[in-house]
Amino acid sequence: MNLAEILQQRYSKVNITKITNWIGVDSQRFDQLVQLFLQDDYVTAQQASWALSHCIEAYPSLIEPYYVVFINKIEDDNLSDTAKRNIIRMWQFADIPDTFQGAIYDICFRYLSSTEAVAIIAFSITVCHNISLKIPELKTELRLTLEDLLLKHQEGGSPAIKSRAKNILAKMKKK
Repeated sequence: MNLAEILQQRYSKVNITKITNWIGVDSQRFDQLVQLFLQDDYVTAQQASWALSHCIEAYPSLIEPYYVVFINKIEDDNLSDTAKRNIIRMWQFADIPDTFQGAIYDICFRYLSSTEAVAIIAFSITVCHNISLKIPELKTELRLTLEDLLLKHQEGGSPAIKSRAKNILAKMKKK
């Protein structure tokens, strides 16, 4: 399969599913996709980021050798919202190793108080919650931030952010 060629085609769930199925658990094929994501070609990188997030959703262990790559990439000021969204979406499905939890939590926590796109904030809520399950000291800070986020989005705010924040707060209260 020629990944670059498929990624140059129009955005399509069919193509993303085809790529995800072709890659499966093959780390070498996944690396090909990562390398396409890291290229400067805007269209290819956007499509590759979408495919990457679907691969990690299906096969979370594929992300293991790439935490540093994705942390460095998301810190790039020129990174598109699409790529940011898909990196954070990947982290939702991953069992983030202790080594990277602090850096990833900090990145996602910053987005909670930002003017980033709705999906970036919503996915960041989940990533922060997942990490707080492993580091309980973060729960109070996260709960307060989510409550504040809900207040900010009370009137005319994003339904996605409100829903995600409410769901996570409910989970946090149960534990």
